[in-house]
Amino acid sequence: MTRAEAKVSSWESDARTDLALLVKTVGYEFRKRIQFRTGFFVREVLNGMVQPLVMLFVFAAIYRSASASGDAADATLGSWQYSEIVRYVAGLLIVMKLVFNARGLDLSAEIFEGRITKYLTMPFRYFVLIQGRFVQFTIMQVVVATLVWCLAYALMGDRWLVPVSWLATGQALTLVLLGSYCCFLLTVILNTLAFWLDVVWSLLVMAWFVISFVGGAIMPVSQMPVWASSAFSWLFPYWMISAPIEILMGRLGTDAFLRGLAIVTVQLVLLDALRRFTWRRGLAHYVGAGM
Repeated sequence: MTRAEAKVSSWESDARTDLALLVKTVGYEFRKRIQFRTGFFVREVLNGMVQPLVMLFVFAAIYRSASASGDAADATLGSWQYSEIVRYVAGLLIVMKLVFNARGLDLSAEIFEGRITKYLTMPFRYFVLIQGRFVQFTIMQVVVATLVWCLAYALMGDRWLVPVSWLATGQALTLVLLGSYCCFLLTVILNTLAFWLDVVWSLLVMAWFVISFVGGAIMPVSQMPVWASSAFSWLFPYWMISAPIEILMGRLGTDAFLRGLAIVTVQLVLLDALRRFTWRRGLAHYVGAGM
């Protein structure tokens, strides 16, 4: 066997090991998540639902104040009618459930406490264990979000967000999941800063606020000033939250999806490279005794 063939064989063996470990980790995470019924309901069902519902009350008040008759349904702000805002918030409720939550990782705690040392002696990549949490989260939230959408549609009918086509649904889901993985990578990067800093949780909170604002979780990006919406359209949070909802509503088309796909893919690759860099530098700095 030549050196090149041996290298390919080693790579294939590592890939099979990583895949087997990923499957086992996903199964373990599922069992852990559904072990406590109340905790499961709060984490998996109610996750991402509070903020959109609060937004709905805020927008109702804003649109009523902008209407001459005092009826929110008669008002239009920018290019958005109140009925469109209601559907946007409905889409936000579903999309935000699919976005990876920073609370899903405890990497920084393991670094602080020195517990990560035990994983460094094992014959597998530690990152595969973290990826298992992302995969488990995504599968479960897709199922939960689908059930929530079906229940809400049964109660509200066409007042709920109904995708304009199956193509739009596929495009929106693709952008949300790719953006969610970018969010996951950013969360990993911020957690690895625990090798040097002890303010990781504060950074995670600040980062999530920025992601929510830039992505359109507080208000549609297209309702923001032109300079802001133009700048935010170059960042993955916009294509993870606001743009997929507008694709589902028919306000954006396939050309926007292709642009967003290119932008998110490039940023995903860059974030993964940065994740590898901070991990390697962190391990070189790590003494194995915690902070």
